[in-house]
Amino acid sequence: MTPQRTIAIYDSADDLYRAAAALVAAQLAAAINERGRALVALSGGSLTTRLYPLLANPPLREQIDWSVVSVLFADERYVPFDDAENTYRATRQTLLDHVPVQAEHVFPVPTYYRDPEQAAVIYHQQTAALLAAHGGKFDVVLLGMGPDGHTASLFPRHPALTGPADRLAVVVRDAPKPPPIRISLTPAALNTARTVLFVVSGADKAAAVAAALAETGDPLDQPTRLIQPEQGHIYWLCQRMNE
Repeated sequence: MTPQRTIAIYDSADDLYRAAAALVAAQLAAAINERGRALVALSGGSLTTRLYPLLANPPLREQIDWSVVSVLFADERYVPFDDAENTYRATRQTLLDHVPVQAEHVFPVPTYYRDPEQAAVIYHQQTAALLAAHGGKFDVVLLGMGPDGHTASLFPRHPALTGPADRLAVVVRDAPKPPPIRISLTPAALNTARTVLFVVSGADKAAAVAAALAETGDPLDQPTRLIQPEQGHIYWLCQRMNE
């Protein structure tokens, strides 16, 4: 079944991130109201500096019962937790340290293992266990997109796009954007979402957005096309890019 799709365009980045934060809060609150808890997959980049502080402060902070939210990460750079490039570190600083989320409900990618393959297996297992505890679905998956069309750490034409269909987390080696080693949730994992939000700002992404939203296209060239959650809803929230 084709997911529902909503496209919303905002005149400024401020308007975009305010709308995106409000939608995340509303979706998590609705999930908690319906099922008593929520499972979210977070991404990094500008979301950590522009969107997460809005969730961490009033009025949105009070709209979510963070004590019953479990947090995974859509992807992670394979660097230590204290590295400035680590998405978990940035998310902790701008969101998780400022809301009453339970420490045992936060699952960073275990980049402390020497072998990334071992880390990916463990993250696959953790993701599978959390999905099983949440009815087999993420309530919210929050994603960005790069100028090349990548989302999470799923890059165009990268071998990681065509891995085993039952894998929920994969090692991404030789990533075209540094650092070269990353861990990413796979399309199979992301497609369990009830709601997916793509939040995209920056004029340099105009061509990638157009390709993502076109009626036809090769998913291997545009990995966002691989994110098609059955019975889910995809929101594209974008800053106006024609200026």
